[in-house]
Amino acid sequence: MLAYEVISTAAFIGALVWAIKKQSAFYLAAVLSGFFLFLFDWIWVGRDFFNATFNQSLHMIPGLEVYEQRYPWAVAFNWSVGFGLAPLLFASQFERNAARLGAWHLPVVFLICAVADMIIEEFLVTVLGVYTYHQADPYLVIGVPWSSLWFGGGLMALPYFTYHYVQKWMSIDVQTPFSWRSEASWKACFASAAALWVVFFGLTIPQTFWYSLAQPWVESGRLF
Repeated sequence: MLAYEVISTAAFIGALVWAIKKQSAFYLAAVLSGFFLFLFDWIWVGRDFFNATFNQSLHMIPGLEVYEQRYPWAVAFNWSVGFGLAPLLFASQFERNAARLGAWHLPVVFLICAVADMIIEEFLVTVLGVYTYHQADPYLVIGVPWSSLWFGGGLMALPYFTYHYVQKWMSIDVQTPFSWRSEASWKACFASAAALWVVFFGLTIPQTFWYSLAQPWVESGRLF
């Protein structure tokens, strides 16, 4: 577990240093807003959504505790690198991929991301034991909800598209350096953050209705 935390922390620090060296407000905001995606997950892991619990040997974020439930630093770092930085890097190849795939662009990217998300989660849950889903067996595939195929796939795939289109539609120059006094800099920051947060909020809506319909939970010991 310590190795997982060290690797996750190093990856986040590396991403942050890379964004700072790029001197790009857009890239820096992607890494930082990716980190704060953990606030979505802090709500999702509740007993009426994922109903998941974290390995208590992990180092937790101080000050964030409700009914003995806490949230690990390393997982927050994973959100930043996997869902903030990674789609941003792939988005640089958007035009080339669009030309090659045509109408299949979205379906192919979505399928790849759905499978990738499931494989990564299987490793985190069944091999490393970072967290555990408390759902009935018919709703799990080797410990991971099969509903993550569309939910996790969307969370990985759609930022790839929003990063591209927010730059195109808002005429964002990703080379704009960060400056407290620059309106162009703040525009780049807000556009970058919105490219992530809007996707996460939007996908939470149908998934909330899914859990309301399915109600797959088993007892987890969580009080919220």
